[in-house]
Amino acid sequence: MSFTSKTMSHKAVQAAFKKLKETTNPYLNADEKAKLREAVHFGAYAHEKQIRKSGEPYITHPITVSTVLAELRVDLDTLIAGVLHDTIEDTDITFQDIAEHFNSDVANLVEAVTKLDKLKFRNLKEAQAETFVKMLFAMADDIRVIIIKLSDRLHNMRTIGAMSASGQRRISRETLDVYAPIAERIGLKSIQHELEDHAFRALHPNQYRAISDASKKIAGNRKKAVERIRKNIEKALLESAMHAEVTGRQKSPYSTYKKIKSKQVDIDQIHDLFGVRIVVKELHQCYLALGVIHNLYPPNENGFKDYIAVPKQNGYQSLHSVVTGPFGMRLEVQIRTEEMDQLSEAGVAAHWLYKHKGAQPTQSLTKARSWLNSLLKLQKDSGSSLEFYENLKADLGTDEIYVFTPKGDIVQLPLKSTVLDFAFAIHTSVGAHAESAVVNGNPATLSQQLDTGDSVSIKTAKGLTVTADWLRVVVTSKARTAIRKELKDIKDEDALILGHRMLDRALDTYGYSFEKLDPRAIKRVLKHYQLKSMDELLKAFAFGQLLPSIAARKLMPLMKQRRLDKDYQPKESLTIDGTEGSIVNYPNCCMPLPGDEITGYLSPSKGVVIHRSGCINLQETLKSAPERKVFCSWSVNTSGNFKTSLEVDVVNRTGVLANLASLIASEDINIVTIDQKDKDTGFSQLLFTVEVENKAHAKQLMDQLEGHREVVNVNRVYHEKNH
Repeated sequence: MSFTSKTMSHKAVQAAFKKLKETTNPYLNADEKAKLREAVHFGAYAHEKQIRKSGEPYITHPITVSTVLAELRVDLDTLIAGVLHDTIEDTDITFQDIAEHFNSDVANLVEAVTKLDKLKFRNLKEAQAETFVKMLFAMADDIRVIIIKLSDRLHNMRTIGAMSASGQRRISRETLDVYAPIAERIGLKSIQHELEDHAFRALHPNQYRAISDASKKIAGNRKKAVERIRKNIEKALLESAMHAEVTGRQKSPYSTYKKIKSKQVDIDQIHDLFGVRIVVKELHQCYLALGVIHNLYPPNENGFKDYIAVPKQNGYQSLHSVVTGPFGMRLEVQIRTEEMDQLSEAGVAAHWLYKHKGAQPTQSLTKARSWLNSLLKLQKDSGSSLEFYENLKADLGTDEIYVFTPKGDIVQLPLKSTVLDFAFAIHTSVGAHAESAVVNGNPATLSQQLDTGDSVSIKTAKGLTVTADWLRVVVTSKARTAIRKELKDIKDEDALILGHRMLDRALDTYGYSFEKLDPRAIKRVLKHYQLKSMDELLKAFAFGQLLPSIAARKLMPLMKQRRLDKDYQPKESLTIDGTEGSIVNYPNCCMPLPGDEITGYLSPSKGVVIHRSGCINLQETLKSAPERKVFCSWSVNTSGNFKTSLEVDVVNRTGVLANLASLIASEDINIVTIDQKDKDTGFSQLLFTVEVENKAHAKQLMDQLEGHREVVNVNRVYHEKNH
């Protein structure tokens, strides 16, 4: 393959290459510069006939991506991969070409970064999710992949104006939801802020303009005051024999927008809209400088955060203190060392800056690795890429709290995390069997929200299992995924037991039994239904996917099958005792209770659905699928509570609802919902949905209600042919 300089003649390309050279000159040696120049020529030749939507030659994009990487001072392989990151997907260049001309590390990086446009997805949201999961696995193998991906996204955001309005919104939303938070998590603050800025401007141009204008106006009023405070701090630190770099800083428009939304305040009430950053030489000087500043300007209560002692999840370290300056002006002061400052801007990329010195991985890199490992575990436990993506979005954008175990270990959690989130963060088994907790020495519920500094102890119990209600309590994706997995395991176990009972009953109808089944017949039937095991077959009955009567026939010896009556009637009905769990459903149309005559329906989506035998909905359903009818009866001993609805006609007087609710509660009956509608003048109808043990229990409650002086009539609500 030959390369000529004619591909480099375009002014835009020359300008982009000049910027790359200026950025890499300070830290690349002569050989490395030559290799990078070769990569640019290689990429220019590959993309020779391609033009960006902005009208510029395509090669300007990968060169600029490499320049963004160079600003982070990454290693040569990463720079070359940045230049070539689109070649495998968009040109005739292959993995082998890159490996031969450069090396296998570069080729692996380019292949990992390659966009996933060739994959087929049912919809855009799924494509986003799948792309993200693939990206995550690439990150886990080599974190440089995500640094290149973020740099690629940054240049795309800088030139987003060339896209359609709908494209701008979609890309900007994805940038704010996923890419900017990832940049923050791995410590790439400069990239994070620029991504947010471009995305915010594209998504909400009016709000962006309003906040920018307001910030400029406030800056005009406060600029002199901030500069005066900056000089005072600089002078005070020099007098204390500390040489420090003291600079003024202003909050970005997107950070300001988030603060306005979360705190529900006006822009002029944000205390850290302007601030001062102090960079010192040594760690101990951070705390000395803090003392000097607090002596100069009084600190605000609850305005101090020590991210040096307890770093953020991404390894960020700094002291933050809100102080009150002249004229009552509040501003935030940040104090950190030079190394901390480097890490706050370059994050994990800073690791490559020290690579040639043989330094150990930075704290930021170690934190990022730990975070990636937890994400991979989460991804394995999630039901789908889309579920994982939605779960993760919630985790990425939140602030953090720091709580303590009884031993004093620190656990980092997203803001608004609950005791149950903490329990799952300790271990999945602790969360799954959590019964109660003690927070700061006081008894606490599992749903109690935690704050930074709380000390939490969890009490577990062996017999406890998770409930679907827990999903409303937790906010972390780890807890949510673990609960869903536990619920699925419980449902599978329930389905296995019920499916076994259903097959036993079907076989018994034909005068056969489970124990008599021939292994060859089982193997034949599993092959017919394309199932791997008997457990899968049994669960398929309970989930309504297969009919046990038909499967039972197929399991018979062939000679016996020929003599069977096709219109079979089961000898015994399927007994329901309330212990079947979530695999048996009781619909709201007729709300059957133990004591009612019942009939089941094998629903392909809901499993076994139990109706009252006279329910209109059941009759209509069975017209189209009579083979799905299940003859059922209640067990003599049922357990648990069942829902039923009672219509109560009452005289419309003040306090009648409260009186009746109190009467129901006094019977130790749980009220699920209450509805009310006015009828004729002076009368109302109350609808109570309650949980009772059986039909007799419901009748007992109805008698109690009818005995109340303001009650005219009480009926159970159901859709049957004959009331």
